[in-house]
Amino acid sequence: MSTVIDTPPPRTVRRSVDLWRLSLSLAVLLAAVLLALATREFVRAAQRGLLDSATALPPALRDGLVGTVQAVALLAPVAAVVVWCVRRRVDPVLRVLPAAVLGALGAWSLTHLALARGRPDTWPEVLDGRDGLLRATWPPAVYLAACAAAVVAAGPWLGARPRRALWALASSCAALSVATAAIVPLDAVAALAMGGAVGSAVLLLAGAPADRPTAQAVADALAASGISVTTLRELPAREQLPGEGTLYRAETPAGSRLAVRVLAAEDHNRDLFHRLARRTLLRHPADTTAPTPLVAAEHELLMLVFAARTGARADEPVMACPVAGGGALVATSAPDDARALSALRDEELTDPLLTGVWTSVARLQEHRLGHGELRPEHVLVAPDGESRLTAFARGRLNAPPEVLGSDLAELLATTAIRVGAQRATACALAGLGPELLATALPYLQPLALMGPARTAVARYDQTRARAAREKPGRRTLRAGGRPSLLRDLTAEVSTASGAKEVQPARLARFTWKSVLGLAGAFLVLHLVLPQLANAPAALDALRDANWWWVLAVLPITFLSQTFSTFLQQGTIPERLPFGPTYQVQFASSFLNRITPSNVGGMALNLRYLQKTGIETGAATASVGLQSLAGALSNTVVAAVFLTSAGRGHAGVRPHLSAGRPLLWAVALVLAAGGLLAFTPPGRRFLGEKVWPFLRAAGSTVAGIATEPAKIAVGTVGALGLPLIQVVGLAMSLHALGADLPFVQVGAAYMAARLIANAAPVPGGLGALEAGLIAGLTTLGVPAGAATSAVLVYRLLTFWLNVPLGALALNVVQRRGYV
Repeated sequence: MSTVIDTPPPRTVRRSVDLWRLSLSLAVLLAAVLLALATREFVRAAQRGLLDSATALPPALRDGLVGTVQAVALLAPVAAVVVWCVRRRVDPVLRVLPAAVLGALGAWSLTHLALARGRPDTWPEVLDGRDGLLRATWPPAVYLAACAAAVVAAGPWLGARPRRALWALASSCAALSVATAAIVPLDAVAALAMGGAVGSAVLLLAGAPADRPTAQAVADALAASGISVTTLRELPAREQLPGEGTLYRAETPAGSRLAVRVLAAEDHNRDLFHRLARRTLLRHPADTTAPTPLVAAEHELLMLVFAARTGARADEPVMACPVAGGGALVATSAPDDARALSALRDEELTDPLLTGVWTSVARLQEHRLGHGELRPEHVLVAPDGESRLTAFARGRLNAPPEVLGSDLAELLATTAIRVGAQRATACALAGLGPELLATALPYLQPLALMGPARTAVARYDQTRARAAREKPGRRTLRAGGRPSLLRDLTAEVSTASGAKEVQPARLARFTWKSVLGLAGAFLVLHLVLPQLANAPAALDALRDANWWWVLAVLPITFLSQTFSTFLQQGTIPERLPFGPTYQVQFASSFLNRITPSNVGGMALNLRYLQKTGIETGAATASVGLQSLAGALSNTVVAAVFLTSAGRGHAGVRPHLSAGRPLLWAVALVLAAGGLLAFTPPGRRFLGEKVWPFLRAAGSTVAGIATEPAKIAVGTVGALGLPLIQVVGLAMSLHALGADLPFVQVGAAYMAARLIANAAPVPGGLGALEAGLIAGLTTLGVPAGAATSAVLVYRLLTFWLNVPLGALALNVVQRRGYV
């Protein structure tokens, strides 16, 4: 009896194997470039030794090998093009040609810019007198990279044997070229890596056919295991679960219905990424070794058996078996017209249904069986209202507390998205009881949720924040007051279970404190220690200083943060509270001391705005406006001071030429936009991510433009920041007995600031001091007085911010502002 097979049309996907290959190729490429640049002499000597070995071969043998490589390099691409033209395969050609061109361009740039310094001086002179069909240096590394990129791009349309044969052919040609000294070894390695990277990138952008078993292979595997099916239907894309194999529905001659999940190498590769990310981010990821598709299918079948023995209502297991092509399947019984809990309408999510789901979860918890991905997509509901748990691929026996608690947190959060935090908690309490429910409290945090659940919760909170912002009238924001489903659930669970305040579990491997500790250690070792050489001079300067004027410089630090607060308040339409914003500015100033180009401070300000309830696009626009306003104000103030200081002090007039970098930036933006616009994934990214982001940013700018008070506050903050620093420098000079007109002090400061901003060091450390001393001495201040004044000024306005900012960062973290 033949099986009726119903499958949707094939579609292109982005495969994990291409991402793995891209990562590996880029790693090899980076290693080759670092070898050529950092160990130039060693690489030259090593490659010279290999060339000497190659020249020792008999001339006839070398010429024969070169001719063989050239013949293969000429004929193989021609043969591939002829075969594809005969078969009328268009899709491979649309991937192969761009990949070959981009691979050649990338290899040409690499070999002419980075790798040329590592070549021996004797190459290619050692090839004089040696030839094959063409010159001995053909095919070059550029051609080799183009061929490698073409082989990678064509891989999804080739069988396993042709794919391995082409890779072996390309690798053999590279090895023979190296053996005959036709290509320098490092160039050959870099060319293959460049080809692999470019070919993988093209497949990720344009997509490729999924590397999965066919529906006929699935039907044959079922028949070989003793289960004949009359129909086999692949579910449409909207009912498939990303990263969880391919789902089928089958019907046997007896009328029984089966749910069949087919796993392939693609799922294995995707799971490797998942586990790598969790092991990187989490202290105790509690993940087992990544299994093969067959082992994964057998594991899921075993977990279903144990789940049923706990008393939970779970899928009834049928079988697990291999599928031709390296895949495997797991089959379970499928009730008639069963739907996922996530597919039900809101009115169908009744309290008895949700309580029944939680009752099954309670049985799993009591027997310490962890599910691993407990969310509504993995709960099936029959027409009579009976629910069953499914998808135990990540299930664990004797699961640790973090797995069990994460299961509860994930199901709580994903059901609360549909029915609200209060009702979701009430149903969980009815099914679990207060003691089990309380165990979820430490895990009601984003890191405890799997990727899809975490994304759904973030999207839900973002929607609530956007809805609050769209209400008529201007609202007053509260620090840390962004809508948070997990925070609401924590409050509801604490009340329902009667549990006292519970600290969140420490799940993250990296925290703010650990990252800042590493950054601080780097700062001390590489930036601060050299500055200690000037400490005796600073102390001597303080002993001779006028202490009343020194004390007058102290408020400059606090006034600077006041102007920073005004600037941030003026770049957001809503009302920001002054106190918390002021504390965040102090914390940002600390991060700016240990990160270049104020990156740390901008990231903290962005996080602060997000936590107040502002959506990401608007928050990013606000931070961008702060940077733009700061740059414009510095330009205006610098122009005023430098012009007013007269033409007699040209030493403080920097020459800045930003035209060429700006043109390059515009070209890169246009190129990236073209790539996004001409590929389906790029268009989806533009529609789903970029345009909503730009709309939110545009609404922020429009909201500020209609508020004169906001513009005034922001202008005061932007202009006040550089001016208060000039005042601090002038008072420091006066404290050391150096008299200089205020306009000239401002000119010296702004010229030094513009130069220091270009230095890739935090806060312009070292560069600003040198620029100030040079500018002041040019204007006539004695070198000793200028040095002492600058050291006192930086001590009171730069280094004083470090302990105060660190304290502020700890405070805003503890209060939940960031």
